[in-house]
Amino acid sequence: MVLVYGRRRVGKSYLLERFSRERHALYYQATQQAEAVELAAFSELARSLTGLPAGVAFPGWEAALDAVAAASKGRRLVVILDEFPYLCDSTTGLPSIVQRWWDHRGRTSGVMLILCGSAQTFMEELEAHAAPLFGRFTGKLPIRPLSYREAAEFTPTLSTTEKALTFGILGGTPFNLDQWDTALGVRDNLLGLFGDPMSSLIDSAEHILTSDLPDPRVAYRVLQAIALGHSRWTDIRDYAKVHDRVLPRLIEIGLIERRTPATEDPAKSRRSVYRIPDPYLRFWFRFIARNRGAIERGLGQSVIDEQVMPFLDQHMGQTFEDMAREFVLDLVRRRALRADDVGFWQSPDGQHEIDIVGVVRRKPTFIGTVKWRQAPLDAGVLLNLETHARALGVGTELPWLLIGRGGVDRAILTRSTLHGYSVADLYETE
Repeated sequence: MVLVYGRRRVGKSYLLERFSRERHALYYQATQQAEAVELAAFSELARSLTGLPAGVAFPGWEAALDAVAAASKGRRLVVILDEFPYLCDSTTGLPSIVQRWWDHRGRTSGVMLILCGSAQTFMEELEAHAAPLFGRFTGKLPIRPLSYREAAEFTPTLSTTEKALTFGILGGTPFNLDQWDTALGVRDNLLGLFGDPMSSLIDSAEHILTSDLPDPRVAYRVLQAIALGHSRWTDIRDYAKVHDRVLPRLIEIGLIERRTPATEDPAKSRRSVYRIPDPYLRFWFRFIARNRGAIERGLGQSVIDEQVMPFLDQHMGQTFEDMAREFVLDLVRRRALRADDVGFWQSPDGQHEIDIVGVVRRKPTFIGTVKWRQAPLDAGVLLNLETHARALGVGTELPWLLIGRGGVDRAILTRSTLHGYSVADLYETE
């Protein structure tokens, strides 16, 4: 019995459909109907396998699972119940029913039972200590958005700069990426995907919130506050008018993340900042949420031209930093750099900040600066990093990384501990 979960449109159903295509499988996707309707649809799907007469439905889910298990005759049969939370809504106590069937007959049958859902909290609670299915799952697969390199496989003909921009706008959600037209430029894609009130991406962010939260309005205000630059708790609280129990819940389901300086213990640090890790949500809450009315009135082109395009490079700053940190983590894994954690650093007075800091036991092992700038990084950028490095107490004996969209002016790389990278380097696999 396997648990599969992840937020909407991240690719769960596609993955399971593809998995089942080459196997002896029964794939059923719930539709938020009454129990009798769901059972009738499942019965029809299983009719050829079980020999159930046409028009006859299983009386309950335990009987349905019994029948398909018996029909497998010991042969491995994959049974997928997609959108399992919908089935639980229509059938009271369904997790207990599944637990009883699994304990008595399921685990010794030929059935591989996959329970899948988009309500991440609900799915995770299925394996909680007090839940009926606790201890029954033999596997768990959380489906996450794709990395920037994986996302680039949707747009193989684009330049590395265009791939990064696409990721900065759509994030790593396959559904979003599949809609990018590589024959069009950035502006024309934005017009089609966010300037047209009929586009599914206009309200996709709201669907993500409603999947996991009983009152998505609170999360909406918090995400909008962060997207507009309020990264400290007190600022978020004052802007969004929320209580302090909200943030841990949003962190738990991955909508926001808490970051502390790499040199400090996260459990003890009081200098946390909060951010939206998903580029699509950052983009949507910064540019689209507050302009929905204008887009729906047919002013999408003006929104894209006046509110989005002039600020797109500024928006890319945080996404490019995230990409750079992921790239640096790869260097650590390949032992080109040494660290047991990679993050950022900011001085207590807020006057100094370093984009990338590698640490071992909270002691710096390398530092780096990241700039989404078309021109190669020059001596001025290096001088700025030197100022911040002195504040951190880091000398030139440690590796310093200069990571720019347009690379680095090679004339400033005058010592062996200085390393320069471009956006193209971030897409190199080795």
